[in-house]
Amino acid sequence: MTPPRPSDVTSVFPELAVHARTAVRLHPAPANPGPRDSSVGGPLAWPEDEVWPSCPGGRHLTYGQPHRLADVRGERSAGFAHQGRTTPDESSADGVWPLLPVLQVYAHDVPWYDGYPDDTDLLQILWCPFQHMYDDRTAPYNGIAGPWVQVRYRRSADLGDRFLTPPQPVAIGAPGYLPTPCLLRPEPVIEYPHPGALGMEFEGRVEEWERATFADPDDPEEYEPRYSWDLSTAPGWKLGGHEPWNYQGYDGPVRCGTCGSEMRFVAAIDSEEWDGGTESWAPVDFLDGNYSERRQHNEPTDVVVGNHEAMRVFVCPLSTDHPVISDLM
Repeated sequence: MTPPRPSDVTSVFPELAVHARTAVRLHPAPANPGPRDSSVGGPLAWPEDEVWPSCPGGRHLTYGQPHRLADVRGERSAGFAHQGRTTPDESSADGVWPLLPVLQVYAHDVPWYDGYPDDTDLLQILWCPFQHMYDDRTAPYNGIAGPWVQVRYRRSADLGDRFLTPPQPVAIGAPGYLPTPCLLRPEPVIEYPHPGALGMEFEGRVEEWERATFADPDDPEEYEPRYSWDLSTAPGWKLGGHEPWNYQGYDGPVRCGTCGSEMRFVAAIDSEEWDGGTESWAPVDFLDGNYSERRQHNEPTDVVVGNHEAMRVFVCPLSTDHPVISDLM
Protein backbone atom coordinates (compact mmCIF):
# COMPACT_ATOMS: atom_id res chain seq x y z
CA MET A 1 0.00 0.00 0.00
CA THR A 2 2.75 2.46 0.93
CA PRO A 3 4.44 3.89 -2.19
CA PRO A 4 8.22 3.45 -2.49
CA ARG A 5 10.22 6.19 -0.79
CA PRO A 6 11.17 9.08 -3.09
CA SER A 7 14.85 8.27 -2.66
CA ASP A 8 17.15 5.77 -0.97
CA VAL A 9 18.34 7.70 2.04
CA THR A 10 21.11 5.19 2.78
CA SER A 11 22.75 6.06 -0.54
CA VAL A 12 23.13 9.61 0.76
CA PHE A 13 23.88 8.66 4.38
CA PRO A 14 25.24 5.07 4.41
CA GLU A 15 25.68 5.11 8.19
CA LEU A 16 21.88 5.05 8.56
CA ALA A 17 21.69 1.44 7.37
CA VAL A 18 22.55 -0.01 10.79
CA HIS A 19 19.79 2.08 12.39
CA ALA A 20 16.99 0.80 10.16
CA ARG A 21 13.96 -0.61 11.99
CA THR A 22 10.80 -2.26 10.79
CA ALA A 23 7.57 -0.52 11.75
CA VAL A 24 4.12 -1.92 11.07
CA ARG A 25 1.66 0.55 9.59
CA LEU A 26 -1.81 -0.53 10.67
CA HIS A 27 -3.94 1.16 7.98
CA PRO A 28 -7.22 1.05 9.96
CA ALA A 29 -10.47 0.97 7.96
CA PRO A 30 -14.00 1.32 9.40
CA ALA A 31 -15.61 -2.10 9.89
CA ASN A 32 -17.37 -4.30 12.43
CA PRO A 33 -14.54 -6.16 14.20
CA GLY A 34 -15.00 -8.87 16.80
CA PRO A 35 -12.90 -9.80 19.84
CA ARG A 36 -10.84 -12.28 17.80
CA ASP A 37 -9.83 -9.53 15.35
CA SER A 38 -6.97 -7.07 15.47
CA SER A 39 -8.72 -3.72 15.54
CA VAL A 40 -8.94 -0.08 16.49
CA GLY A 41 -11.87 0.69 18.77
CA GLY A 42 -13.28 -2.82 18.50
CA PRO A 43 -14.33 -5.21 21.27
CA LEU A 44 -11.38 -6.60 23.19
CA ALA A 45 -10.76 -10.26 23.92
CA TRP A 46 -11.34 -9.70 27.63
CA PRO A 47 -12.10 -12.75 29.79
CA GLU A 48 -15.65 -12.80 31.09
CA ASP A 49 -14.50 -13.35 34.68
CA GLU A 50 -11.95 -10.52 34.69
CA VAL A 51 -12.83 -7.06 35.98
CA TRP A 52 -12.91 -4.37 33.29
CA PRO A 53 -10.46 -1.57 34.13
CA SER A 54 -11.68 1.84 35.19
CA CYS A 55 -9.99 5.17 35.72
CA PRO A 56 -9.21 5.64 39.41
CA GLY A 57 -9.21 9.41 39.05
CA GLY A 58 -11.70 11.62 40.83
CA ARG A 59 -13.33 14.51 39.01
CA HIS A 60 -12.99 14.49 35.21
CA LEU A 61 -12.87 17.95 33.69
CA THR A 62 -12.92 18.91 30.02
CA TYR A 63 -12.13 21.86 27.79
CA GLY A 64 -15.75 22.87 27.23
CA GLN A 65 -18.56 20.48 27.97
CA PRO A 66 -18.28 16.69 27.80
CA HIS A 67 -20.22 14.70 25.25
CA ARG A 68 -22.70 11.88 25.79
CA LEU A 69 -21.19 8.71 24.40
CA ALA A 70 -24.51 7.64 22.86
CA ASP A 71 -24.86 10.97 21.06
CA VAL A 72 -21.38 10.78 19.56
CA ARG A 73 -21.98 7.24 18.31
CA GLY A 74 -25.43 8.02 16.95
CA GLU A 75 -24.48 11.18 15.12
CA ARG A 76 -21.30 9.64 13.76
CA SER A 77 -23.23 6.70 12.33
CA ALA A 78 -25.64 9.19 10.73
CA GLY A 79 -22.72 10.71 8.88
CA PHE A 80 -22.27 14.12 10.44
CA ALA A 81 -20.04 15.64 13.09
CA HIS A 82 -21.17 15.60 16.69
CA GLN A 83 -22.08 19.04 17.98
CA GLY A 84 -22.08 18.12 21.65
CA ARG A 85 -24.82 17.97 24.26
CA THR A 86 -24.51 17.53 27.98
CA THR A 87 -26.41 17.74 31.22
CA PRO A 88 -25.24 19.63 34.31
CA ASP A 89 -24.27 16.48 36.19
CA GLU A 90 -22.01 15.42 33.30
CA SER A 91 -20.07 18.68 32.96
CA SER A 92 -17.63 17.68 35.71
CA ALA A 93 -18.10 14.08 36.73
CA ASP A 94 -16.89 12.48 39.93
CA GLY A 95 -16.39 8.76 40.44
CA VAL A 96 -14.88 5.84 38.59
CA TRP A 97 -15.11 5.76 34.78
CA PRO A 98 -14.71 2.65 32.60
CA LEU A 99 -11.86 2.77 30.10
CA LEU A 100 -12.50 2.60 26.35
CA PRO A 101 -10.79 0.10 24.02
CA VAL A 102 -8.37 1.81 21.66
CA LEU A 103 -6.21 -0.85 19.98
CA GLN A 104 -5.96 -4.64 19.93
CA VAL A 105 -3.32 -6.48 17.89
CA TYR A 106 -2.69 -10.23 17.72
CA ALA A 107 0.90 -11.24 17.00
CA HIS A 108 -0.13 -13.54 14.14
CA ASP A 109 -1.39 -10.47 12.25
CA VAL A 110 1.92 -8.59 12.60
CA PRO A 111 4.73 -11.15 12.17
CA TRP A 112 7.21 -8.33 11.50
CA TYR A 113 6.72 -6.83 15.00
CA ASP A 114 8.93 -8.13 17.82
CA GLY A 115 7.65 -6.00 20.70
CA TYR A 116 5.57 -8.60 22.54
CA PRO A 117 7.01 -9.57 25.94
CA ASP A 118 7.96 -13.23 26.35
CA ASP A 119 5.08 -15.69 26.32
CA THR A 120 2.50 -13.13 25.12
CA ASP A 121 0.94 -12.64 21.71
CA LEU A 122 -1.84 -10.09 22.23
CA LEU A 123 -1.47 -6.34 22.77
CA GLN A 124 -4.37 -4.30 24.14
CA ILE A 125 -4.40 -0.53 24.66
CA LEU A 126 -7.20 1.26 26.52
CA TRP A 127 -7.68 4.81 27.72
CA CYS A 128 -9.81 7.03 29.91
CA PRO A 129 -11.55 9.37 27.44
CA PHE A 130 -10.94 12.56 29.42
CA GLN A 131 -8.08 15.02 29.75
CA HIS A 132 -5.72 14.12 32.58
CA MET A 133 -3.66 17.09 33.72
CA TYR A 134 -0.19 17.04 35.29
CA ASP A 135 -1.29 19.33 38.13
CA ASP A 136 -4.38 17.29 39.06
CA ARG A 137 -3.41 15.18 42.08
CA THR A 138 -6.76 13.35 42.03
CA ALA A 139 -6.17 11.57 38.69
CA PRO A 140 -3.43 9.34 37.24
CA TYR A 141 -1.13 10.88 34.66
CA ASN A 142 0.88 9.36 31.79
CA GLY A 143 2.95 12.40 30.89
CA ILE A 144 0.68 14.59 28.76
CA ALA A 145 -2.57 16.51 29.02
CA GLY A 146 -4.68 13.86 27.34
CA PRO A 147 -6.36 10.49 27.85
CA TRP A 148 -4.86 8.25 30.52
CA VAL A 149 -3.47 5.16 28.74
CA GLN A 150 -3.16 1.56 29.89
CA VAL A 151 -1.32 -1.24 28.04
CA ARG A 152 -2.05 -4.94 28.56
CA TYR A 153 -0.32 -8.03 27.16
CA ARG A 154 -1.91 -11.49 27.09
CA ARG A 155 -1.54 -15.06 25.90
CA SER A 156 -4.38 -15.64 23.46
CA ALA A 157 -4.29 -19.38 24.22
CA ASP A 158 -5.47 -18.60 27.77
CA LEU A 159 -8.52 -16.59 26.77
CA GLY A 160 -11.21 -19.21 26.29
CA ASP A 161 -14.36 -18.51 24.28
CA ARG A 162 -16.44 -16.23 26.49
CA PHE A 163 -15.63 -12.53 26.57
CA LEU A 164 -16.81 -9.68 28.76
CA THR A 165 -19.27 -7.08 27.49
CA PRO A 166 -17.64 -4.09 29.16
CA PRO A 167 -19.36 -1.21 30.93
CA GLN A 168 -19.45 2.09 29.04
CA PRO A 169 -18.76 5.60 30.29
CA VAL A 170 -21.82 7.86 30.11
CA ALA A 171 -19.81 10.72 28.66
CA ILE A 172 -16.41 11.44 27.13
CA GLY A 173 -14.23 14.51 27.22
CA ALA A 174 -14.13 15.01 23.44
CA PRO A 175 -15.60 13.21 20.40
CA GLY A 176 -12.06 12.48 19.22
CA TYR A 177 -11.48 10.26 22.25
CA LEU A 178 -13.94 7.67 20.89
CA PRO A 179 -12.30 5.53 18.17
CA THR A 180 -14.56 4.39 15.35
CA PRO A 181 -14.28 0.57 15.13
CA CYS A 182 -11.83 -0.44 12.41
CA LEU A 183 -10.15 -3.56 11.11
CA LEU A 184 -6.43 -3.38 10.37
CA ARG A 185 -4.45 -3.96 7.18
CA PRO A 186 -0.92 -4.29 8.62
CA GLU A 187 2.06 -3.50 6.41
CA PRO A 188 5.79 -3.48 7.28
CA VAL A 189 7.87 -0.44 6.34
CA ILE A 190 11.51 0.46 7.00
CA GLU A 191 12.16 3.52 9.13
CA TYR A 192 15.16 5.56 10.22
CA PRO A 193 15.62 7.67 13.37
CA HIS A 194 15.27 11.38 13.89
CA PRO A 195 18.65 12.83 12.84
CA GLY A 196 19.12 14.35 16.28
CA ALA A 197 19.24 10.85 17.76
CA LEU A 198 22.54 10.33 15.93
CA GLY A 199 24.16 13.52 17.19
CA MET A 200 24.41 17.18 16.30
CA GLU A 201 27.00 16.61 13.57
CA PHE A 202 24.75 14.19 11.69
CA GLU A 203 21.71 16.40 12.19
CA GLY A 204 23.63 19.29 10.67
CA ARG A 205 24.59 17.19 7.64
CA VAL A 206 20.96 16.25 7.07
CA GLU A 207 19.94 19.92 7.23
CA GLU A 208 22.66 20.84 4.73
CA TRP A 209 21.50 18.10 2.36
CA GLU A 210 17.88 19.24 2.64
CA ARG A 211 18.90 22.84 2.02
CA ALA A 212 20.99 21.90 -1.01
CA THR A 213 18.34 19.60 -2.45
CA PHE A 214 14.98 21.10 -1.50
CA ALA A 215 15.61 24.83 -0.95
CA ASP A 216 13.37 27.51 -2.43
CA PRO A 217 15.38 29.02 -5.34
CA ASP A 218 14.19 32.48 -4.34
CA ASP A 219 15.07 32.01 -0.68
CA PRO A 220 17.77 29.42 0.04
CA GLU A 221 17.04 29.58 3.76
CA GLU A 222 13.56 28.21 3.09
CA TYR A 223 13.74 24.47 2.53
CA GLU A 224 11.53 21.46 3.09
CA PRO A 225 12.53 18.95 5.81
CA ARG A 226 12.17 16.01 3.43
CA TYR A 227 14.19 13.62 5.57
CA SER A 228 11.65 13.96 8.37
CA TRP A 229 8.64 14.05 6.05
CA ASP A 230 9.50 11.34 3.53
CA LEU A 231 12.44 9.23 4.64
CA SER A 232 12.49 8.66 8.39
CA THR A 233 9.28 7.67 10.22
CA ALA A 234 5.88 6.78 8.78
CA PRO A 235 2.84 8.82 9.83
CA GLY A 236 -0.44 7.32 10.99
CA TRP A 237 -1.29 4.45 13.32
CA LYS A 238 1.61 2.04 13.66
CA LEU A 239 3.45 -0.42 15.90
CA GLY A 240 7.15 -0.30 16.63
CA GLY A 241 9.85 1.11 14.42
CA HIS A 242 11.23 4.51 15.39
CA GLU A 243 9.09 6.84 17.44
CA PRO A 244 7.78 9.81 15.44
CA TRP A 245 8.98 13.34 16.12
CA ASN A 246 7.61 16.70 15.04
CA TYR A 247 8.97 20.18 14.53
CA GLN A 248 9.92 20.41 18.21
CA GLY A 249 13.10 18.45 17.53
CA TYR A 250 14.80 15.57 19.29
CA ASP A 251 14.71 15.60 23.10
CA GLY A 252 16.52 12.34 23.82
CA PRO A 253 15.16 8.91 24.73
CA VAL A 254 12.05 8.58 26.89
CA ARG A 255 12.97 7.06 30.26
CA CYS A 256 10.93 5.09 32.77
CA GLY A 257 9.87 7.19 35.73
CA THR A 258 10.29 4.18 38.05
CA CYS A 259 13.66 2.65 37.13
CA GLY A 260 15.21 5.09 34.65
CA SER A 261 15.46 2.55 31.82
CA GLU A 262 15.03 3.71 28.25
CA MET A 263 11.39 3.04 27.40
CA ARG A 264 10.33 0.88 24.45
CA PHE A 265 8.17 2.59 21.85
CA VAL A 266 5.01 0.54 21.39
CA ALA A 267 2.58 2.40 19.17
CA ALA A 268 1.57 5.67 17.55
CA ILE A 269 -2.10 6.63 17.88
CA ASP A 270 -2.47 9.29 15.22
CA SER A 271 -5.14 11.84 14.38
CA GLU A 272 -4.35 11.48 10.67
CA GLU A 273 -2.77 8.87 8.42
CA TRP A 274 -0.79 11.64 6.70
CA ASP A 275 -0.72 15.42 6.41
CA GLY A 276 0.44 18.00 3.86
CA GLY A 277 4.11 17.26 4.49
CA THR A 278 3.87 13.47 4.68
CA GLU A 279 1.53 12.84 1.75
CA SER A 280 4.15 10.68 0.04
CA TRP A 281 3.29 7.92 2.55
CA ALA A 282 -0.37 7.82 1.45
CA PRO A 283 -1.41 4.95 -0.84
CA VAL A 284 -1.88 6.51 -4.27
CA ASP A 285 -5.54 5.52 -4.62
CA PHE A 286 -6.28 7.06 -1.21
CA LEU A 287 -5.63 10.50 -2.71
CA ASP A 288 -8.35 10.06 -5.34
CA GLY A 289 -12.06 10.75 -4.97
CA ASN A 290 -14.03 13.55 -3.38
CA TYR A 291 -13.29 15.23 -0.05
CA SER A 292 -15.43 12.81 1.95
CA GLU A 293 -13.70 9.78 0.44
CA ARG A 294 -10.21 11.21 1.01
CA ARG A 295 -11.10 12.14 4.58
CA GLN A 296 -12.30 8.61 5.33
CA HIS A 297 -8.94 7.27 4.18
CA ASN A 298 -6.98 9.92 6.07
CA GLU A 299 -9.04 9.98 9.30
CA PRO A 300 -10.61 6.51 9.43
CA THR A 301 -10.66 6.20 13.23
CA ASP A 302 -12.10 9.68 14.01
CA VAL A 303 -9.53 9.89 16.81
CA VAL A 304 -8.17 13.37 17.51
CA VAL A 305 -5.46 13.87 20.12
CA GLY A 306 -3.84 17.20 20.90
CA ASN A 307 -3.86 19.61 17.99
CA HIS A 308 -4.44 16.84 15.43
CA GLU A 309 -1.19 15.24 16.61
CA ALA A 310 0.05 11.70 17.23
CA MET A 311 0.14 10.10 20.67
CA ARG A 312 3.26 8.02 21.30
CA VAL A 313 2.91 5.14 23.76
CA PHE A 314 5.92 3.73 25.62
CA VAL A 315 6.36 0.87 28.09
CA CYS A 316 9.25 -0.10 30.33
CA PRO A 317 11.22 -3.04 28.88
CA LEU A 318 12.09 -4.32 32.36
CA SER A 319 8.62 -4.49 33.89
CA THR A 320 5.09 -4.20 32.53
CA ASP A 321 4.10 -3.10 36.05
CA HIS A 322 5.94 0.21 35.62
CA PRO A 323 3.65 3.04 34.48
CA VAL A 324 3.07 3.68 30.80
CA ILE A 325 4.35 6.96 29.39
CA SER A 326 2.57 8.73 26.54
CA ASP A 327 3.19 12.04 24.84
CA LEU A 328 2.10 14.04 21.80
CA MET A 329 4.08 14.83 18.68
